[in-house]
Amino acid sequence: MTFGEKLKLLRYEKGLTQDDLGYILNVTKSCISCYENGSRQPSVDVLISLSIYFKVSIDFLVGLEPYSSVEKREERIIKTDVLLINELKNNPVVYKKIVDSIPQSISQICNLFK
Repeated sequence: MTFGEKLKLLRYEKGLTQDDLGYILNVTKSCISCYENGSRQPSVDVLISLSIYFKVSIDFLVGLEPYSSVEKREERIIKTDVLLINELKNNPVVYKKIVDSIPQSISQICNLFK
């Protein structure tokens, strides 16, 4: 399954239109369409946002981890992600540097973990 096919499946599972997902990621509908048809690849920032929003690993999105059922993805948070989040919570200086160095849309997502 390609990245675009996975993105489309994840979007359908959440009941989102391309416009909806574009709004969430702060990109255009045509950008989402390009991701889904394979004519454009997302930036690392977009991959991070997708990973957080859909609760899947970046490895899954880019094809390094096999497809798992929706239920398993919904229930699972990657162990390393939990460790990283806890480490960031315990080190506000590093957390602030990371948040300050990434785009506003991702910064808003990171604030969910405070």
